[in-house]
Amino acid sequence: MNKFAKALGITVLAASVLGACSSEESTMSSGDEQEEQQDGQEEAEAAEKEDEEEEKAEAVVEVKSETFGSWEDSIDNVYASYSAEVTNTGDQPASVGDIQVNFEGEDGSILGTASMLLAVPEVIMPGETAYIGESTIIESVSSADEIANANANIDFSSTEEEPMMLDTENVNFSEGKDEYSSPYQVTGTVINQNEEKADDIRLAAGLYDEGGEFLGTLNGSIEVSLNQDGKAGFELEYPELPEDVKGKVAEVKVKAYNWSF
Repeated sequence: MNKFAKALGITVLAASVLGACSSEESTMSSGDEQEEQQDGQEEAEAAEKEDEEEEKAEAVVEVKSETFGSWEDSIDNVYASYSAEVTNTGDQPASVGDIQVNFEGEDGSILGTASMLLAVPEVIMPGETAYIGESTIIESVSSADEIANANANIDFSSTEEEPMMLDTENVNFSEGKDEYSSPYQVTGTVINQNEEKADDIRLAAGLYDEGGEFLGTLNGSIEVSLNQDGKAGFELEYPELPEDVKGKVAEVKVKAYNWSF
């Protein structure tokens, strides 16, 4: 009888232990599942928030400073020029597309336009600046005084691209020697510090006075390709600028980049 009771007690104890273990395993499995569900929900919420932030981020290109001028040449052709520095004030890189400049009269009427302008660089990173500049003959007027204003329409879009920027050194500027010369010429050396070959190099120089006021843009390109660490000289004296900027330039800032499709 005692042996039977003893055996029965051992059996009951074993069953109790197994039941407790089973209950514990069941409880732990339920907790793990809840934790996994919570982690999955947090990850989904984080991904959704990231997607929303990406959707909100965009490029915004604004004209930081602009200037224009008009004049008559020796055979009474009327010329007008427009220059601007534009800044990406958005959160994404901006790809600049078509640019058109409108030259207006006192009443806001369009007297002439300039199109096919290029921004340097064409892709502007957030917080960075690009230069544009062009000059043209205005055939609808007989006097330069008729041109009262100028403004630019700039097409742009957000992009994932980054510009392939190049370094410059030994930048100098000089005034034109006579009335037939451009008011200023900017020279220097462009350097390809990138591993990729630069085969379509475009440059622009922003001209500033002693107070840092923007006076105009000169732009151009070079005809040679540069491998990594390659160097080439450049001269910038286009577009034509009004004579009244002569004698005012105190600082020049040059941007160079490799254009690509």
